Amino acid sequence: MTPEYAIAVLDRQIAAHGQPLALRRGTGAQHNARGFIRGYKPDELIGLVSQADRNVTISPSSLGAYGLPKAQDDFSSNGQRGKVEDVEPIHIGETLVRVNLRVRLA
Repeated sequence: MTPEYAIAVLDRQIAAHGQPLALRRGTGAQHNARGFIRGYKPDELIGLVSQADRNVTISPSSLGAYGLPKAQDDFSSNGQRGKVEDVEPIHIGETLVRVNLRVRLA
């Protein structure tokens, strides 16, 4: 699978089934994007993961000038607000193809 193909597949799935979300770093402008937002299963609630956490998947093509999210960035979606706790960039070779976030809702 090429990186371009992986991104295209993710973009199509997010366009069809994703949810709107927003990120903000400090007092900067809000960045609107779409992604998958899911809760964690009970057996995944280990270590630092809590019931208030959400697993968020974003395509790198939706990040634009905002760049890679960072821990403590503000997050909001469907009236829920929270903070980015962890960022997991996924690469194929040298190309970023997906970004997984752990977000803690307030």
